[in-house]
Amino acid sequence: MILPRAIRAAAPLAVGALAVCALAGDAGPRFALVQPDLFSASGAMPNAWADVDNDGDLDEFVGFRGRPNRLYRQDHGGFQDIAAEVGIADAVETRAAAWGDFDADGNVDLYVGFIDGTPNKLYRNDGNGRHFTDVAAAMGVDATGVTRQVSWIDYDNDGDLDLFVAFRDKPNRLFRNDGARFTDVTVESGIGDPRKTVGAAWFDVDGDGDLDLFAANQNGDTNGLFRNDGGRFVDVAREWGVEAPRRSAEFGGVGAAVADFDGDGFFDLFVANYGPSAMYRNDGGRRFVDVTTSVGLFFEQHATTPSWSDVDNDGRPDLYVAGFLAAETHYPDHLFLNTRAGFREALPAIVAEHDASHGVQWVDFDGDGALDLALANNDAKGGHYLLRNLLDAAAARQSLAIDVVDARGRHTKPGAEVRVYAAGTRRLISSGLVDTGGGYCSQNVMPVHVATAGAARVDLEVTTMSPKGRRVTKRSGVDPRTAARPLVVTTPGP
Repeated sequence: MILPRAIRAAAPLAVGALAVCALAGDAGPRFALVQPDLFSASGAMPNAWADVDNDGDLDEFVGFRGRPNRLYRQDHGGFQDIAAEVGIADAVETRAAAWGDFDADGNVDLYVGFIDGTPNKLYRNDGNGRHFTDVAAAMGVDATGVTRQVSWIDYDNDGDLDLFVAFRDKPNRLFRNDGARFTDVTVESGIGDPRKTVGAAWFDVDGDGDLDLFAANQNGDTNGLFRNDGGRFVDVAREWGVEAPRRSAEFGGVGAAVADFDGDGFFDLFVANYGPSAMYRNDGGRRFVDVTTSVGLFFEQHATTPSWSDVDNDGRPDLYVAGFLAAETHYPDHLFLNTRAGFREALPAIVAEHDASHGVQWVDFDGDGALDLALANNDAKGGHYLLRNLLDAAAARQSLAIDVVDARGRHTKPGAEVRVYAAGTRRLISSGLVDTGGGYCSQNVMPVHVATAGAARVDLEVTTMSPKGRRVTKRSGVDPRTAARPLVVTTPGP
């Protein structure tokens, strides 16, 4: 039996319409509930954010088990559910949701994955979020199966978004975007991992200018790390040190999340597991090294979803990990603050009482510079709460929101890397990735949050993938106090 770690909890203090609390005597983050009655429905699993209606703020899709899915349109900090109105209120158990502008028309579209034999749906956004049309069959992506991580990525660097779908009951699939229709290239690409995949993350692991795939596999299966060799994938998990042989069929990988936790310029990998979770440090783009214990992240339980953030804008990414066990409403979650001395737990009581079981997203929904927390809990007494980060205003402004677009102003660059340096130097302050999937089987289209950690001016570098390798777009001397939010960075085409 896997025993949960102890968790501290206390009753929140009600302040007007908000509930605010922090752990007694703890200098950790503070949060306040946003519209708790609206976000209280149980059964939530994936949650994904994007600007659905092109009005400049982020909206949230939530997939459910036991009730229709919801789409919360945001209007200047207030939310309302419009899913039925726009045609995406499916009542089938939904385990995956991914936003991506597959047709590059400037409107984000939504792929929704089910588990009960219902064909997955691709909802085309017919203009500013007013109506969505299911075009999955017409586009050749109406796959069926126990769908888990879905990702919109440009695996072949041709400038448009391709579609990856992971399954827990059959081989994973890759669909190449050919304009009028998608083509199933699973077999010829070599990416059809037949193991029981739950989580997946795409990033340029080896620094060669194309996106590679890490697959977290469950039920005793080992993990996969699929190196992209010009559109043909080779599993190098064993030689890279992330295969993770299991002790029994009860153990396995669930969710994966990527961040440069140690500030060395290389993106590292955390994997939430049933059993011991694992922190893998990227050793110079050559292999991964398991540093779980040495950095203070060892724990053994039913962990489901990891999600990185810089909750205090100090330049060191922090880590939220959700836990799930069907018999426990509040199975322990963790918020690990990344300090100079290593990681330490700092989960506020208000979060413990409104925790996650599956969906975890960090999102600056109100644009104040501090990352807020959106959680989804599918327990009978759970909810899908949104918690505003109450970071001090001066600290909140020590950040940038970088909106990476292509030469046409479209969001076709998942996996692009954003790095922030002290102006005029090569001192790396922080970094982040354009989302390729995470937060439990979800994908967002939103700006990359990067901390400036008190620097008066910073230099930005955005690295994108191309047929000719990695291409870097630079912005110099950016003042975080006066920079646009979001700051749009236009990158070259393929």
